[in-house]
Amino acid sequence: MNATDQVQDLVDTVAELTGAPATLEDRDLLLVASSGHDDDIDEVRRRSILRRRSDPLVQELFAGFGIARATGPLPIPGDPATGRLARWCLPVRWRAVTYGYLWLLDPHGRVRTEHLDRVHDALDLLAAHLATRARTADRTTWAVGELLSPDAGSRARAVEELRRDGLLTATVTVVALAAADGGPTGVVNGWLLPRAVLTAGVGHRAALVVPAPLVGADIAGRAAAALSPQHPAGVAAGVSGAVPATSAHTGWRQADAALRSGGPGVREWERLGAWRLHALSEPAALAAVVVDERARALLDDPALADLVETARTYLDLAGSAQRTAQALSIHRQTLYHRLRRVQEVTGYDLDDGRDRTALHLALLLGRVDGSSSER
Repeated sequence: MNATDQVQDLVDTVAELTGAPATLEDRDLLLVASSGHDDDIDEVRRRSILRRRSDPLVQELFAGFGIARATGPLPIPGDPATGRLARWCLPVRWRAVTYGYLWLLDPHGRVRTEHLDRVHDALDLLAAHLATRARTADRTTWAVGELLSPDAGSRARAVEELRRDGLLTATVTVVALAAADGGPTGVVNGWLLPRAVLTAGVGHRAALVVPAPLVGADIAGRAAAALSPQHPAGVAAGVSGAVPATSAHTGWRQADAALRSGGPGVREWERLGAWRLHALSEPAALAAVVVDERARALLDDPALADLVETARTYLDLAGSAQRTAQALSIHRQTLYHRLRRVQEVTGYDLDDGRDRTALHLALLLGRVDGSSSER
């Protein structure tokens, strides 16, 4: 039985011994495990289970009851006005350090001291699991940041440390996660991912290092789904190709380029095509290279947005008039009129392969103001 299954069994045991539905959260109030629930559930508990973490306002509310200072079971009253049920908070402590919280819903006041006495052994085992996981995370978060850094010396030290702890395979995939609105991504709930996946925050983004043979795109999808309830605009994930662990920083650049290629969803380096150029330079520098005066005449005029969309779609679809008209839901003659206008405005000859390539690159890679399809 792996550690995750052991933790789940312990939470189920606590629920059985106390007669109260239970959830376990780590010290970041990320959901670790939950027992079964019948009728005794409120919106706070329901949202915690669905989102796999406590809402920030709920965290603030419970912090006001002193859960961070508690060393033993702490009763928290219900609130009929909001529908919040009464519950117990049992700090999960290892060697005088709190590593998480076990929550017992108790709306009818049925949990007694003798019930809580029965779960001491289970709490000790849960504390050992959470402490081990937290201490490993504390060591590896720094090392993962160094692994992705541009400094060769830092990367070498990180590889040595992670391999010494048995946390790194020879080949990895790197995932970059970003909130579509540009805000902080937040903490990834590592309890929802295989334990071999390493996580860290890099600026506003979250980074995952996925050891082979785990599939980076699958892990990215799971992580993005777990974060999405916190971000109504969505969460984007960029996935690198497989790279040697010593070249994880290259994987980070690839994942960053994948992020720039579109909106929410999972974008893979292997499928980017020309978007891979984003891994080679800063967006502003790349725009200066691919956008000439002819393209700027089209891109810089907001009134020509329809022409920009038409040209991009036409070139994305390899110059197929039929598929472009269908994609844009316009008549074929309207399409031909717009393409003529594109040529008049820019001076590009859409029958010339070099001009088509130049315009396509400018439309794909030339916008750096955040209004294009890059973000």
